[in-house]
Amino acid sequence: MYDYVKQHKWARLRVGMVMSLTLAVILLAVLFAGSIEKIFVPRVVIYAMVDDVKGLREGAPVWFSGVEIGSVRAIEFMEKQKVRVKMSIVSDAVRYLKKDSGANILTLGLLGDKYVEITPGSGDAEGLRAGDGIAGHTQTELQDVVQTSQASIEKIADFVGTLEEILVRVEKGQGTISKFIQDPAVYDNLREAIAELDALIGKMHSGKGTVARLMNDEALYRDISASAQDIRIFAESLKEEEGSLTRLIQDPSLYDRFQEASESLSRFAGKLEASTGTVNRLIEDEQLYENMNSASEKLNSLLDRVENGEGVVGSLVRDDELSRELKSTLKELNTLIKDIRENPKHYFKFSLF
Repeated sequence: MYDYVKQHKWARLRVGMVMSLTLAVILLAVLFAGSIEKIFVPRVVIYAMVDDVKGLREGAPVWFSGVEIGSVRAIEFMEKQKVRVKMSIVSDAVRYLKKDSGANILTLGLLGDKYVEITPGSGDAEGLRAGDGIAGHTQTELQDVVQTSQASIEKIADFVGTLEEILVRVEKGQGTISKFIQDPAVYDNLREAIAELDALIGKMHSGKGTVARLMNDEALYRDISASAQDIRIFAESLKEEEGSLTRLIQDPSLYDRFQEASESLSRFAGKLEASTGTVNRLIEDEQLYENMNSASEKLNSLLDRVENGEGVVGSLVRDDELSRELKSTLKELNTLIKDIRENPKHYFKFSLF
């Protein structure tokens, strides 16, 4: 009896194991739908750095050239507000990827599911290896387009409102544009200006006036061209030389000195205006000016008399004989003084008794 029960339990266990295995096989067949062999394909991990994943989820497919090569394994936050997308792809697809490949986050279908599309990259770039990272990009969403369009529509509405206000002011006769449209005098003035412009153009064609000569006279053009050439040569020589003018242009210290000198002159002028000294009196006192003018006239009269030989000074200046006698007298006097210094006993005698 005991053996029968044991065999019965063992049979039930075997049936349960077979049923469980059968259900597992059916579940795998439903989930992978003929792609069971992909579970055992070797895979590698690569990364993509993006600013915004736009709703990308773990498990989203990864495509390359329209073929699904892997899936998103994880989404992690990094420094500088970056998001790192970890992708697991089949190892055979890595040899077609380059260092400058890009990972674009796109929208799949009408439901808005996200997937990653990897671009091939340039042919001369270095190949991508397991664990490397590539640059990521996000697609412009319809919501972003709608927001931008809404802002543009608001700006257009403001412009239309402003234009409507301008048209209302024009209809009421306000502003320059309204006067230009409604006032016939503006039209007449414009016609007169056009007529004068036609006359001026006619004079220019006929060769009359300076402007016409500038346009038609080749000699005047050559003179102006030669002058421009001379100015250019002078400017080039000014750049190459180190003269005073070049230093005035290029040397900031010389400019600072001129600035300090002008400030000092300004302060001196202020002090002179506020003071009551001699210089200020020379500038403002008319009586002092008249006295100086009278003194200068007397000095001129005295110099005229001296020049004419009048008086002692005039005789000294004009009379050569008197001048020679005076020089002779001074010479003899110097000789006498010298002899007195050398032989004082010949001229002075002292005695106590």
